[in-house]
Parts: sequence; structure tokens; C-alpha cells
Amino acid sequence: MAENIWAWLQAKGRIFKVISNTQTGTIKVYDEKGNMVMEKKNMSRKQVEIVEESFLSVVAKKLNSEPTSEKKYPQERFDPMVG
Repeated sequence: MAENIWAWLQAKGRIFKVISNTQTGTIKVYDEKGNMVMEKKNMSRKQVEIVEESFLSVVAKKLNSEPTSEKKYPQERFDPMVG
């Protein structure tokens, strides 16, 4: 599938809709009223894919900012310089 649709949560509860299309090389962003607030055209397939990956990475970091695994984030302090 060439077209992806994303929900992008904004400050104060606003939700923007992002539509990316690797075949047409476009990314469009709409506000909650359906008004286009940004459009990028003439992008290569790879450029669109990179933006999609970055978008997911940034959103995922914001949504998952709390540590979820004790193994990943040990409670005790570790100093690699102390032997």
C-alpha cells in the first residue's frame, strides 16, 4: 500500500491528520477542521519513507517516554569508572 494515514496528536488535544504517499511522493497535513496546513511534493519514495520512519520514531518516543522494563533501566546506579 502506497498511502498511509496517521493521527498526529498536538498540544491542547488537537489531532492533525497526516497522509503520506510513496507512489506520488507527497505528504499532506490537515488540521482537525480538514484544512491543509502543509504539503510536501515531488519527494522520492525513499524521502517519504524516511519521513514516515522519523515521524513514528518521534511520536513513539513522546508516547513511551516512561521506562517500562526494569531490566532495561536498573534501579541501582552504575558507574563504569568504579572497579
